Amino acid sequence: MIFAVLFLASALPAAAIDNQAPTLWQERFFWDALLTARDRMARQQSDPMMIPVMKAIAGQVAQQVANLAQIHQYVKAQGDNLRYAYAQPDPQPSLDTIINNFETLTTGCDQVRQNLYYLTARQRIASSQALPDPEMYQTGLLILGQVQQLQLTLNVLYTDMNAVRGVVVENNWANDKNFSNKTEELMRSVVRVQDSVFAVYNAGYELAMRCR
Repeated sequence: MIFAVLFLASALPAAAIDNQAPTLWQERFFWDALLTARDRMARQQSDPMMIPVMKAIAGQVAQQVANLAQIHQYVKAQGDNLRYAYAQPDPQPSLDTIINNFETLTTGCDQVRQNLYYLTARQRIASSQALPDPEMYQTGLLILGQVQQLQLTLNVLYTDMNAVRGVVVENNWANDKNFSNKTEELMRSVVRVQDSVFAVYNAGYELAMRCR
C-alpha cells in the first residue's frame, strides 16, 4: 500500500494568479496603484473596465476556493498516510515521503495567501474608481459570496489539518525533529491564510459598499 503515501510527491496544489485578466487603468501604472485617494476623474466617472475587472476578481477568488479545496483533500489524505506509516515496523521510509508532501502543501498554502493579498490590492484599486451602479453592486456581492466559500473551505481545512497534527503528536516516538518542524510549518501556513481571507473580505466589502 506504499503507493497511497507516494501520490503527492510531485503535485503542486496551488498556482499563482494569471495576470492576463482585465485590468483597470490604474493597475497599468504602478505609481497610480500607490494612491489612496480617489482622483478627480474617478469621482466623475468609473473606469469602463470596472465590471469586467470585478467579474475577473470574483473568478480569481473562486479559483482560490478550488485551490484550498484541493489542498484540503491532500491534507486529509495525509491522515491515512500517517496511520499507515506508523503501523509499519520501520515507518521512516514512508515518513520521508510524507514530509515532502507537507513541504508541497506548505508551498500551496503560502501561494494561496499571496494570491489573496494580490486580489486585496486589486479590489482596493477598484474601490478608488467605484461609483453607485446596480450591476457593479451585484458583481461586488458575487465577490463576497466567493469569499464566504473561501472561509468555509478554510474552516474544514484547518479542522482536518489539526487532526493530522494530532496523529503526528500521538506518534512522536517515530518522528525526528525535522518531521515535527515540517508538520508545524504546515499548520502555521494553514492558519496564516486566515489573515489574507480577512483582508480580501474587507476589501470586497468596501468595494461593494462603494457600488451600492
